[in-house]
Amino acid sequence: MTALVQRSALEQLDIVAARLEEIRVAEGLTLREAGRILGMLAGNIHSLRTRARTSQTLPTLDAYARHLGYRLHVVLVEDDPGQRRPPWRERMPHGDNAGDTQAMSELWQLLQHLHTLRRKAGLTRDEVAETLGISPLTLWRLENHPGAADAAFTNVLLYARFYGYTVQLLLAEPLEVKAIGKWMRDDGSVIYDGNPETGDDEDHPDGE
Repeated sequence: MTALVQRSALEQLDIVAARLEEIRVAEGLTLREAGRILGMLAGNIHSLRTRARTSQTLPTLDAYARHLGYRLHVVLVEDDPGQRRPPWRERMPHGDNAGDTQAMSELWQLLQHLHTLRRKAGLTRDEVAETLGISPLTLWRLENHPGAADAAFTNVLLYARFYGYTVQLLLAEPLEVKAIGKWMRDDGSVIYDGNPETGDDEDHPDGE
């Protein structure tokens, strides 16, 4: 886990994309077959990892977290390991009856946490935007709408759902008191403090 902590969020996303490629091969799907199921060109699936490396959104979020004194972790977690997965159309956010919004909700939660932490730190949007080298409007869009994130990043989040995995976006646990949200300790364990009434700070293994 120490090595993971030292990597940038973009490098971690590259590892996730590489792992998804291994999962596709292990499941016996060719690029053409996966593309036909997903309604994508085989070439687009093949270039998913290469394009992920070009994301501008994830490095910005990484720099945002670091500016606030936190570290961003990009972790691939299997959903319900060993259990039978529902049909793929029920797992994909773009399906006709999509009940699966987990892919983008991870990003939405991260954006909400960063927004909350910025305000607790007493930093204005203009101040943070200047530090990150982006416009205040761009930062506002990132904080308030996951759709503002580039496809090079979000396509990996969505693609993982097809195989029954979730790309979790976790903030490393700071030394000071935790804000509400999901956090990762340096030892890799995940904790969740999501209920302001009960103050839930019990340990939860990855994926719970």
